[in-house]
Amino acid sequence: MNRWDLAYLAAAPAFLASVAVKRLRHGKYRRSLPGMFGRDLPEEPLPAVRERVWMHSVSVGETVAAAAIFRRLRENHPGWEFLSTATTEPGFEQAARSFAEADHRTFAPVDLSWVVRRFQERWNPSVYIVLETELWPNTLLTCRRRGIPAFLANGKVSEKSFRSYRRLGRLFRPVLDCFTAFLVQTDEGAERLRTLAGPGARIHVTGNVKLDGLPAPLTEEERAAIRREWSVPRGGLAVLAGSTHRGEEELVYKAFRRAADRLGSEDMPEPVLVIAPRHPERFGEAARRLRSAGAAVHPLSEGGTPPPGSVRLLDRMGVLGRSFGAADVAILGGAWNPIGGHNLLEPANHGVPVVHGPHMHSQGEIMRIVRAENAAAEVPEEELAATLYRLLYNREEREALGKRGLQAARRNAGAAGRTVELIEEYLSASK
Repeated sequence: MNRWDLAYLAAAPAFLASVAVKRLRHGKYRRSLPGMFGRDLPEEPLPAVRERVWMHSVSVGETVAAAAIFRRLRENHPGWEFLSTATTEPGFEQAARSFAEADHRTFAPVDLSWVVRRFQERWNPSVYIVLETELWPNTLLTCRRRGIPAFLANGKVSEKSFRSYRRLGRLFRPVLDCFTAFLVQTDEGAERLRTLAGPGARIHVTGNVKLDGLPAPLTEEERAAIRREWSVPRGGLAVLAGSTHRGEEELVYKAFRRAADRLGSEDMPEPVLVIAPRHPERFGEAARRLRSAGAAVHPLSEGGTPPPGSVRLLDRMGVLGRSFGAADVAILGGAWNPIGGHNLLEPANHGVPVVHGPHMHSQGEIMRIVRAENAAAEVPEEELAATLYRLLYNREEREALGKRGLQAARRNAGAAGRTVELIEEYLSASK
């Protein structure tokens, strides 16, 4: 047992209480918690192979980015094995889709030294690639003891994380020393890591891998099929509000209603509103809150034909990225609450105009791209209805914004390729 184990055990009562509440209220952790403690380990250690790459991501967005790296490594090295792990259950379900060709999939181990040690002994990885900011001390220290090269891919260090790690000072430096290289999104993130890891750290700016994991545009047949499910009338328009958080469903619905009422006075067909909450445990809550705001709600998982005027609730995981391509206007949540926003280029990659709120602080690199190319509309809460009306009423403005977003998404791709090239260089140099 080490100092990190003692810190985890000290925090265990609060952690377990939180887990219990979330499990009882939302059904979370029913699959992931046993998996994190080793329920799904192989009965015997896997035999050593030349390369067994362990790729770890937390949730859905990171898993999509990891898949872009996985595809290039798999293509370049068809003889390698791949182990995919995720922390959350939605992330694990996304991995089943994004890593369908991976040799192994399971939940990541909880970061207790004996659990991590047993995990690595059984799975026997030879390379560890972790996405974004997953800096788990025991996992990394065990990798170093076993001689496993570790890479931070698509790395980012927010100002909040930077302050937290910096407070740990020398205590955290040995953890960062475990990395063979840091492959980060931005120059700003690279500077923060140099401060934390010291001048000897190997840090490379590769760009944002999430831009390479964007869903492909829909075919006309796929787009038509989704719009039929939504019951969008011929000649009608559809607004999809995706990744919404608490309070944003009502905000979007009320703004949409004001915009739709104005369109009715212009003798235009009633547009359709589809809302997709960010987290599955909020599907029921979002429906209740929308009904309290006066909306009729039709959960799309129930099938059937949505009643006219109802809000279509997209209550299925793993389909939002593709569904954006069936909308005429996309609203991306997480930015009217101080969440920090989500990946605006996911809907933009379909050529759909994107509207978002002002709180985008966790999307630094994507916002640099978006603002440089005027590729999305940042709208305060009080202007959302007017912006929706303008985009729905004015086809030229709608298409121009969508085109700028599409160009921004396409022009800034390539980070996955740069990441893979660097990983291959380091691995070749270590042979």
